[in-house]
Amino acid sequence: MKKILYIVIAVLVLVRLFDFTFHGGNTYDLLGAVGFAVLLIGILQDERARRASPPSASQRRRAAIASACGIALVLVSFLLKWKVFG
Repeated sequence: MKKILYIVIAVLVLVRLFDFTFHGGNTYDLLGAVGFAVLLIGILQDERARRASPPSASQRRRAAIASACGIALVLVSFLLKWKVFG
């Protein structure tokens, strides 16, 4: 099930980059691609921290921070796309 999540997020990154490159170069597309990429990095870091022999709290904290930043970037990109900020 985790592999499907990785693939879905990677596809979302590629779709956003494609939209940024070929459909207008809007900032929200680039922001969404970066947000999904940071979210994927956070998920992969969390998975790596869980597999560690003694689970490292600092690694899991870094993974949670990266995931939260990714989610925030994705939310801001959607708000920009829907023109909530003017």
